[in-house]
Amino acid sequence: SAQKTCIHKDIPNSDWVCVCNNTYCDELPPISRPTAPGVVLVYESNKSGDRFKRNELNVNTKVSYNGTKRQTITIDETLHYQKIYGFGGAFTDTTGMLLNSINYSLAINIIDGYFSGNGIEYSFGRVPISGTDYSVRYCDELPPISRPTAPGVVLVYESNKSGDRFKRSELNVNTKVSYNGTKRQTITIDETLHYQKIYGFGGAFTDTTGMLLNSINYSLAINIIDGYFSGNGIEYSFGRVPISGTDYSVRPYTYDDFANDTDLTRFSLQYEDYVWKIPYIKLAQKASPHRIKLIATSWSPPSWMKTTERIKVFAPLKGQPGGQYYQILANYLVKFLEAYRENGVTLWGLTVQNEPVQDHGINGLNMSAEQERDFIKLHLGPTLQRAGYGRDKLKLLMFDDTSPHLREYVDTILVDRESAKYISGIAMHWYYNQMMGPFPDLLLDYIYQNYPEFFVINTEACSLTGAMNGNWIYAENYAFDIIRDMNHWVRGWLEWNMALDMRGGPTWMPKHGCGGPVYVDVGAGEAYKQPTYYALAHFAKFISPDSVRISHTLSDRSVKGLSVLTAKRVDNGVVVTALNSADEDIVLHMNDTTSGQHFQHIITAHSIQSYIWW
Repeated sequence: SAQKTCIHKDIPNSDWVCVCNNTYCDELPPISRPTAPGVVLVYESNKSGDRFKRNELNVNTKVSYNGTKRQTITIDETLHYQKIYGFGGAFTDTTGMLLNSINYSLAINIIDGYFSGNGIEYSFGRVPISGTDYSVRYCDELPPISRPTAPGVVLVYESNKSGDRFKRSELNVNTKVSYNGTKRQTITIDETLHYQKIYGFGGAFTDTTGMLLNSINYSLAINIIDGYFSGNGIEYSFGRVPISGTDYSVRPYTYDDFANDTDLTRFSLQYEDYVWKIPYIKLAQKASPHRIKLIATSWSPPSWMKTTERIKVFAPLKGQPGGQYYQILANYLVKFLEAYRENGVTLWGLTVQNEPVQDHGINGLNMSAEQERDFIKLHLGPTLQRAGYGRDKLKLLMFDDTSPHLREYVDTILVDRESAKYISGIAMHWYYNQMMGPFPDLLLDYIYQNYPEFFVINTEACSLTGAMNGNWIYAENYAFDIIRDMNHWVRGWLEWNMALDMRGGPTWMPKHGCGGPVYVDVGAGEAYKQPTYYALAHFAKFISPDSVRISHTLSDRSVKGLSVLTAKRVDNGVVVTALNSADEDIVLHMNDTTSGQHFQHIITAHSIQSYIWW
């Protein structure tokens, strides 16, 4: 094909440039030896406007010239000096950010223009180690929690309704405070009395999250991912991975939307996986100081498997367990695990089905407790086992819905040995838990007392009353629920979307959005860390994976509004995270009976504090 030549564009008060766009960019074809002998190739660029203009001369060519300036260049091919390694440019953050913000075809044209045979054939690339003066990044950081060099020092971090966010201070052991108020509480800690191991905290790699991150400056997207997962962030160690579309996708979809493809021959991951999920999962894994545990969850199988044959309608599978469609669903879930593994992402866990109990008007699948039990023992469990996803390789979690129906499912499924032998844990959602109330404390205790070999993880939470930018009460609700859950044997706690727009979406459904930890204003190119983000930091940053909950007692149960969680980290740091949801300050008397350390400090009204000492 003919060479693509430069499209001129005049620049006022300057010279002119060549224009590239999504569909056209001038080319510089490879330099090739002429077929005719005695031919010299000449390429010229000049101020007059020629750009890489090609001519051919014959050897012995002479020119007619009336000027006086002449020069003879004598070349000796036998006299060699240094070898030339090449030429190139730098892969700066600015370069990548701009390429990521334009049409993909134009970005490819630019890269090809530098490196391809039809470009200038760069052979060097300079790679900055971290940021340069040509980086565009600012976001507040939460540096790693490190042990003070001086003995007898307690670190305190506070976030509160008055505006402090992760404010750090240091106390000396034996510190006492002067306080005129009446509310006091002694927290007595016993490091030797251990309860459950804490697996960690996290959020979900939803399509909404990935779409928003992909819509903004790349550096800002990295800031958000680092803010969740890096050592300078809140150090999430869990990630929930939706299997195909959810209510927080821009469309309801599955991996095999081809009617009656019972052999799943047309199963394939989608654009959303390759652009909005997998890349950000890998960025999180790279940023994290921990091994991120990824839990996969399915909202709806292909519509042709359901009784209604409609993806947007909450309905059961066709037939009953033991039948064709239950086995197809098991095969479908295994195909997802294998497809992600082939793309470099290994899942730690899988839940049987997201929200199988109630119709929430989303792309869901109804599965009764009896159906879930039989699906696990007849289909999913054996299929996972045959595919190499036994309990030693993959954690299978049952239920994955709100707590009012939890006991029904637990008592139906876990008493059945043939079903229970495939299960490692129980997934629950926070939506019907009582804020500042006692439910489901006794239910969680019941599960631990009767089924202690199965762990419990809260796998979803968001504020259903809307985005409400900057709302502090959302932070208190999160803190209360985490403390309550973990004081009643829950091992992990996951939030929902890691990025939402300013209305708490987008979602394919005609509903108002929910609240989350980070809102993104795509037009302004900014992200807003909510109070809930810092509430989560008070747990995820301090109670690192494999910490263990330890014993504490409170001296005065009449002091209202105070919730306390105590844990011991792998590095032997003792952590106390406390929430004061009341309108008055409270003096806390910390008494560690194991180390003998004790001190006093005020927890201000409507605040969350984390203490750590070694």
